[in-house]
Amino acid sequence: MDRDVDRKILNAALEVVSKEKISGTRMHIIAKEANMSQANLHYHFSTKNDIMVALLESIQEEFSRGRGNYIDSKSKSLDENIKGFFEQKKDDILINKKMEYAQIDYWVQSTVNEEMRDIFKKTFNIWRENIKEVLPENSDENLPYIMVSLMIGASLQYLIDEGKFSLDDYFKVAGEMMLNQCEKKEALKKVQSSVK
Repeated sequence: MDRDVDRKILNAALEVVSKEKISGTRMHIIAKEANMSQANLHYHFSTKNDIMVALLESIQEEFSRGRGNYIDSKSKSLDENIKGFFEQKKDDILINKKMEYAQIDYWVQSTVNEEMRDIFKKTFNIWRENIKEVLPENSDENLPYIMVSLMIGASLQYLIDEGKFSLDDYFKVAGEMMLNQCEKKEALKKVQSSVK
C-alpha cells in the first residue's frame, strides 16, 4: 500500500463525508474528490466500507495522537491535565470541525456496523484510560465516563447551534466539576483513614 495515496484518498473521503454524510458517500464521489479514477480507488480500497473504516481509524488515531500535546501525567498537575483534555476537545470542535462532524456520523453508523462499533469501543477505552492516568489513585470509576460525556456533549451541542454557549465557559465549569469530585474523594479518604 502506498501511504501517500491512501492519505490522499482518506482526505478526499473526509471531504465527501463532511458534505454528503456517510450514507450519501459514494465511491465515484471520493474518486472525483481525490482526482483519480474509480478503478484506481478500488485498487486501494475495495469497498466503501473499507474506506469508511480506514477513515474512522485515521480520525480516532489523530484524536488520540494529538492528546499528547495537551496532557502529561508525569509533569503536569491534575488541574493542568483536566484542563488539557477539555482544551483539546475545544480545539477539535473549533479547528477540526470536519472530523468532529464525521465522528458524530460514524457514531450513528456504529449502531448498525459492528466493525465501526469495535473501533469506537477501542478508542473510547483508550480515551478513558488516558483520563484514569491523570486522575488520583482510587478516583471514582465513573469519572472517566462522565468526562468523556462532557466532551462529546459539548461537541454535539455546540456544532448543532454554534455560538449558543461559550466553549471556554462550558469547559471551565466542567473542569471545576471534575476537580471538585476528585477533591471530595481525597477528603473522604483522609477522613476514613483518620477514623481507623
